[in-house]
Amino acid sequence: MFRQALKDIVRRLEQAKADGLLRGYALIGGLATGAWGAPRATQDIDFAVATAGDHPKLAQALGARFRSGGPDDPLPGVFTLSVQTGGDSIPIQLVVLPPRWIEIVMNHVQPATILDSSVPVVSWQALVLLKLYAGGPQDLSDARAILAVRQPKPEEIREMSSLGACPSNRLVSAIHFVYSSRDPCDERRPHEQDVSALRTGPG
Repeated sequence: MFRQALKDIVRRLEQAKADGLLRGYALIGGLATGAWGAPRATQDIDFAVATAGDHPKLAQALGARFRSGGPDDPLPGVFTLSVQTGGDSIPIQLVVLPPRWIEIVMNHVQPATILDSSVPVVSWQALVLLKLYAGGPQDLSDARAILAVRQPKPEEIREMSSLGACPSNRLVSAIHFVYSSRDPCDERRPHEQDVSALRTGPG
């Protein structure tokens, strides 16, 4: 059922791009986490979207509802819809991110084949940062799971530091959580200065 739902929403998003309503999109939820080697159960499909600005028109084109974020909401807005497939209804969330996150996500997208569909997926580094920025229990669990699978080298950690944009204490905590059980002599274990560098991001 997810296979057909993913195919359907990708088709709609591609049409919106062709019509000039959408600048780009990338998979960011549980399916993206699975794409980077940390599969888990999920009930919906989540994308980050870079819109062209006309949210009502984009919502109409996608068959979605748009909810604008409030003054204290970290997200400017979200499009929600459901795709009917095989008698089931699959929830879809299309998240409008703050400008700095749109730049990070859209500049770190890689094509991947997921459930037989070619889908743009946010890079694992940007996905970890995005999960840590969101900060919910499932998000933090996803971030740690991806880090545990990817086993980032010191230079990759420094690259994540250069992207910044999430609370640095969360990233430091996640890195320490994953590497705390490693042998101190393990060459893949980051040096303390590499981890400390994460504290200086623009968070």
